Amino acid sequence: MIEGLKSELMTIAGKTITVYSLLLFTAIIAAFLLVSWLLRRLMSRGVYPKIKLDERFSKQISRAIHYVLIFTGLALAFEKLIPNMGIMAKLQTFIKFPLFTIKNVQVSLSSIIILIIILLLFAIISRVLQRFLLDRFFSFLQIEPGVKYTFNRVVHYTIMVIGAIFAFQTVGIDFSGLAVIFGFLSVGIGFGLQNVTSNFIAGLILLFERPIKVGDRVSISDLEGDIDEINIRSTRVQTIDNISIIVPNSEFISSNVINWSYGDPKIRLNIDVGVSYNSDLDTVIRCLKEVADEDSEVLKKPAPEVLLRNFGDSAWDMRLNLWLKSPKRHRQMRSKINCAIVRKFRKNNIEIPFPQRDINFRNDLPLPGLTPPDKKKSTKK
Repeated sequence: MIEGLKSELMTIAGKTITVYSLLLFTAIIAAFLLVSWLLRRLMSRGVYPKIKLDERFSKQISRAIHYVLIFTGLALAFEKLIPNMGIMAKLQTFIKFPLFTIKNVQVSLSSIIILIIILLLFAIISRVLQRFLLDRFFSFLQIEPGVKYTFNRVVHYTIMVIGAIFAFQTVGIDFSGLAVIFGFLSVGIGFGLQNVTSNFIAGLILLFERPIKVGDRVSISDLEGDIDEINIRSTRVQTIDNISIIVPNSEFISSNVINWSYGDPKIRLNIDVGVSYNSDLDTVIRCLKEVADEDSEVLKKPAPEVLLRNFGDSAWDMRLNLWLKSPKRHRQMRSKINCAIVRKFRKNNIEIPFPQRDINFRNDLPLPGLTPPDKKKSTKK
């Protein structure tokens, strides 16, 4: 059995490949695949749900872990299979090869990897801090969601800035050496990044001035939905059709935006209806008030009111004004009240007329096959 494992299969780069070395190569790769699968499964079931990471962000972390482990496993397996090739030494030389220099500091692939890992760790720390500490703290103080979201954003950006400073200092890059890079970036902003800059400034204004906040019902042009997320560059709006729309932050600053929830969330709903002139006016007013009073979603204060707005061509133009607690159901409530008005009017024999016109002819029109009366001739026998 042992002799069979030591039997020679092939020769690569002067190294004899045996059955044993090939099995070891396969076992190392399988072991790293198993570790990758177990680690990603553990994080997806035990870590990500607890810190409530976004699904996209958690998938990116799992994918990065998988690729790093597989790459490490392949390098180690080839090193065991063909030690003469010196794969680990070549790999170490490759990742430490200087890509560019910033103020006498050589930046290599390993420096970039360390930088990314540190930023990733600070991002996870920010998420954990928000989910476990800030959410419970804000829930205890009963702070409104808009203030909570703004504070969470500020904490997240602060932690990420600290993480960036720490990451650059760890890899040996002094921020004074980045002055030239920032100078070039400022030139780029002046020529081609005005839109990005304006959205960035608008995002800061939205977070601190708070003309809109998360959870508000807004209308922009023909778009209506709820503010779902406010980021530095753009804001995500969840429409009433459950479609996510990404709106640049500058649109909320430079365009007319209707914020249904700003300040006092109550809104007034105006229902217009026409009734026949033959109807009893007091009955019409009573029926409209009953429709508003019988609906549980209509506020009692301010009280509903009925107005006779105008004398139309074929109807009294009536208006029912009522108040709702939240603007998010104004479309459903308009339909609900309209249906209730139709049923109430039919029950009380109140007519909703359609447009009518009376046409009077000044001269008689002759009909085909008939002789006008003045042209009839009387005959005597």
